[in-house]
Amino acid sequence: MRRRPLLLGLLALLGSTLAAGAAVPAGAGPKPPQVPEAIQVLPPEKVVLSVLGKGVQIYDCNPTTLAWTFREPAASLHGRGGHVVGIHFRGPTFESFDGSSVLAAPNGSAPAPDPSRAIPWLRLKAVTNQGDGVLARVDYVQRIETKGGVAPAGPCDPATNPTVAVPYRARYVFWAD
Repeated sequence: MRRRPLLLGLLALLGSTLAAGAAVPAGAGPKPPQVPEAIQVLPPEKVVLSVLGKGVQIYDCNPTTLAWTFREPAASLHGRGGHVVGIHFRGPTFESFDGSSVLAAPNGSAPAPDPSRAIPWLRLKAVTNQGDGVLARVDYVQRIETKGGVAPAGPCDPATNPTVAVPYRARYVFWAD
């Protein structure tokens, strides 16, 4: 079940506004970020967009194991000047306010510098792209510079706390050739 309408409503409360010029023109972008080898993206790929994701990682209490299980992210994507330029939700899907989107799948992982306080760094490979905007031709997405988002430690109680939303931040770097 897609929760996109709920996510859009939540993000609207964050005061989302479209930032002009959030994309980085091919060849004029920043240097590729320094990341562990397990999540590097190699040439001919180039950075086409770098944004800050702010939101939550949502976990459900598994009634059988009494352990927290990751369900989905819900985040706003902030471009230059801190303006909201898109959203990130279940899939994992990234949707730009220019009408383009990318659905991706995990393709590499590396622990965050402090794994007890931050979710892992990831490389995601595009599965499908839609639209004509900046995300329409993205091949890879990196999640780096993570802060927070780690599931609560210890067992959970599905009767009293079936779901928890843990705040997090991450840099998302989008690559295309």
